[in-house]
Amino acid sequence: ADAGGKPDTASTSDNAGDAATAADDKPDAADAVPATGGTDSDGDGMSDAAEQQLSADVDVNAADADGDGTPDAQEDGDIDNDGVPDAQEEDPPTDPFDADGDGKLEPDEIADRKEFAEVFDDIPNEPDEAALDARAEDAELAPSMTVEDFRKAVRIVKKIVLGKMALKIAKKSDQRMVKFSWMVFGLSLCGLLLLAMPLVLAKKYPGQGKLLLKYSALAAATFFVTVNLFGGVLFGLRTVQGALSNYTNPSIAIAEGTFDTLDRNADEYVVTGKELFAPTLEQMRNHPDEQPAVLLIENGMKIVKDARVFMSMANLFKNVDFVFGVLPIILTFVTLLLFLLAIKPTLIEIVKVPAAAAMGNASAGRDVVGKSVHRVKSELFATACTVGVLVTLTLVSSFVLGKIVGPALDALLGYFSAAVQYLQFVEGASSGLVFVTLFGVILFLVLNLAALILSMSFFLGKSQKIFQARFTDGEPLANHRRFFRWGVPSVLLVQLFPLVFVFIAGALLGKINDSLLAGVTDAEAVPWTQLLLAGPAFLVIAFAVLFWAARGFKAIKFLQGYKVKSKTRRPAASAPAQPLPPS
Repeated sequence: ADAGGKPDTASTSDNAGDAATAADDKPDAADAVPATGGTDSDGDGMSDAAEQQLSADVDVNAADADGDGTPDAQEDGDIDNDGVPDAQEEDPPTDPFDADGDGKLEPDEIADRKEFAEVFDDIPNEPDEAALDARAEDAELAPSMTVEDFRKAVRIVKKIVLGKMALKIAKKSDQRMVKFSWMVFGLSLCGLLLLAMPLVLAKKYPGQGKLLLKYSALAAATFFVTVNLFGGVLFGLRTVQGALSNYTNPSIAIAEGTFDTLDRNADEYVVTGKELFAPTLEQMRNHPDEQPAVLLIENGMKIVKDARVFMSMANLFKNVDFVFGVLPIILTFVTLLLFLLAIKPTLIEIVKVPAAAAMGNASAGRDVVGKSVHRVKSELFATACTVGVLVTLTLVSSFVLGKIVGPALDALLGYFSAAVQYLQFVEGASSGLVFVTLFGVILFLVLNLAALILSMSFFLGKSQKIFQARFTDGEPLANHRRFFRWGVPSVLLVQLFPLVFVFIAGALLGKINDSLLAGVTDAEAVPWTQLLLAGPAFLVIAFAVLFWAARGFKAIKFLQGYKVKSKTRRPAASAPAQPLPPS
């Protein structure tokens, strides 16, 4: 709208944008075609014109008749331009600057929108390969923007993107818990089938129809209540886990670590700051559920057109993030499975109540109700203790995670930046070398996260079983002194080892890279093979060898393989001949 050569997001239908051949050769958003039509050069399902409209500059003066902070031109029912009406999407998108997702921009969110527009006013909307090609040979490694401007861009994007990512993850967690609740409730309704027991047992116990009906109703009610009480206890545990996941969720940690790394080491990225990093940061506002590192790596291919290695690495990183993303789903189903296994003996006893009563056991109903109440109380106490362990482990793991993700992503982004310069400026550059480099760094990140997740999950799982044995079967905790004697040091060792390693490795890696790049401004003069291979090889090999030497693999094996077998059985008070169902 200002004829400044860059498109305005608001100018989608009023033809108030720049001319089709503006100074920067980029049409205004007004000239874009619908998301469902036109060329799709990257094959992502959205037309190039729609992508251009989505990444257009923010127009702070756009018309907003309803005063909700979102320009009228964007309120067309498809704010993300993906061709699917927002109302039909499972998780409807909102304005990129609507941090809380309430559909209205608050004053602070409007202020963020204005600041964003100012910071990215002179930044290209897409990675600018032409600007890199036009550089003089003796200035190939010179910065293209100031460190201060780069950090301003990183900080405003982090403020906008990170909150929306956490909000989306929280919504998904809530949806999973709702599904879990409905599954438990559905299982409890199976208890109503017990009302048909008089029909099933009528021939076997003739003349006892009233008795069978009475105890069938008791069994059905006990079944329904017991399942829901069990489900409530486990729902509480999963709710606590979900609340604490914001501190240990790998996806959030990786995204936050990416922004912190870009901010902290801005001087290392300003060489291609205006041509690659800043345009990618500007695009991130429309992709709050995408890892920032993935967008950076994908845009690397736009700078170096034939470097499909970046697309391979982006897909690999997406797969890693996907695995970490589905972990909560897996844990939900594991929780449901453990729930069924734990409650199975009690439910079997409940189902047998009508037959037991018909056989003359007058206390059958009282016994099974007592056992059910005891089992639910035992699970409640065991869960409370497990939550205590969970909170303690979360404090340790979140501290370590926050410390190790930064250096790991620093290595990834640093080598990615170096790879872009290598492929762009060096004649005969090898994409295979770049693949090995980036794969090694991503593998190092995965090893660190796997060590934290596996040790925490195994220790928590075994602790829960031990507490269940204690409160359900009366087994003393002293019977598992071996687990606590060796399990606690094992989990602490595995959790703290990555922290110690990244500090030592970071210092050594910095010296290696500084010695190879000291005083070099011409890309052809850089020893690229040594630079791109030495660091990643050191990170992966040294981590694996030292982790083995520190008995890290043995510690994880102990936590995973420890067997929790109850050695004590507590008899029921009213029926000493019948043991309580095992946990």
